[in-house]
Amino acid sequence: MSVHGYTRYRSGRFHFKGRRRVRRALQGDSQIRALKGDDRGRAPRVIKWLSTAVLVACLGIALFVGARIGYGYLGAWAGQDALRDLFSITGNGSVDPGYLEDEAFALRQELNHLDPVGEINIPGIGSRWMIVEGADDEALTRGPGHLVETPLPGAGGNFTVAGDRVLYGAPFLHLDEMAPGDIIKVKMPYATFTYRVRETFIVTPEDMSVLEPVGYEAITLLTCDPPWDIKRRIVVRGELERVEAAGTEI
Repeated sequence: MSVHGYTRYRSGRFHFKGRRRVRRALQGDSQIRALKGDDRGRAPRVIKWLSTAVLVACLGIALFVGARIGYGYLGAWAGQDALRDLFSITGNGSVDPGYLEDEAFALRQELNHLDPVGEINIPGIGSRWMIVEGADDEALTRGPGHLVETPLPGAGGNFTVAGDRVLYGAPFLHLDEMAPGDIIKVKMPYATFTYRVRETFIVTPEDMSVLEPVGYEAITLLTCDPPWDIKRRIVVRGELERVEAAGTEI
């Protein structure tokens, strides 16, 4: 090798193009690694975004349900106060069966939708509510509702009351805990009635036989089962045990 050639070799001129190609290759490799890094970083970001969206949606649903329940409770309590203000004792103190039957018939003729019917107290589950006339959605927002197809206490039939288990104050929330022997009290304008539970059972919403006479003077309570569902109904049935003068506290 000539001195000139040796000098070019030592100065790196023979390898200039090679070093440039290597540098380009290294730069390309760095870009590929950067792209791969972006892909690896994008996946966690998407997962984080989806998790946040799900969390926000769940929070929104929880707030909506909570607001609905809270609003329903406030509305029911306000409705209860209004029903108590309208309720009055009209009986003369008699508990004669003929008198009770006449009073029950007369009151039923006078009752309008959403009027106060009486007051129910179920000590075993801590439930005490004014009963409203009617068992449609509007009536049940105010409290337990009397099914208008059934007679009132004292008429010798099957007095039937439905109540919500979750919303509107949940008057029948713990109805599933009732058992034979438990007491149900109802204060009507003309007398106070005490029933003792005879049986509890489950039916479908289509089973209207629970409203029919049962061979003794009865009270029947209805609510959904399980909560938040209407696939079945809990039925609690009691038999009349005692009648006391109008105004007797329950």
